[in-house]
Amino acid sequence: MRLIVKGLRLSALGFVALFGAADAMAQSITPVPRPAVPAPGTQAAPAAPAHTPVTTPVDVTRKGRPASDIFLGVYLTLDRDCKVGATPKVEFTGDPKSGKLRTRPHPINLRDVPGAPRRTCIGTSPNGQAVIYRSDRRFRGEEKVEFRVVYPNGDVRAVTATITVE
Repeated sequence: MRLIVKGLRLSALGFVALFGAADAMAQSITPVPRPAVPAPGTQAAPAAPAHTPVTTPVDVTRKGRPASDIFLGVYLTLDRDCKVGATPKVEFTGDPKSGKLRTRPHPINLRDVPGAPRRTCIGTSPNGQAVIYRSDRRFRGEEKVEFRVVYPNGDVRAVTATITVE
């Protein structure tokens, strides 16, 4: 395939080199790997596991006022192209002694998220799953809560939150 640009003849590769390979890479589609097909008459090799689930412990410290929402974190599944995947499942390991835990959808500004690809995610604010603690009206002191965030690929984030209510 040849293109004529202002009297120049360029091949498709020359067009990419002229206008920048970064633009071409940003619009490329990553192919899905296909399973290997064994040759006729040979046995198939056992399939290797695609992903081994990982459990990551996380400690969170927050401060807040009595009977008000205290934001503990927000979680979502995101790929390298800034496409939001299935929402992770939040499992509470127990009820807090002096308050309540709940979840709700919450928008995330991906510009502020560590690990998010900044070039392709600028201007996107997908909804994540927020975890919120609300203490009893008369409670003052420290509360420890634990919950697990289970991602669709099997990874687990075990969160231990220490909340100081003043």
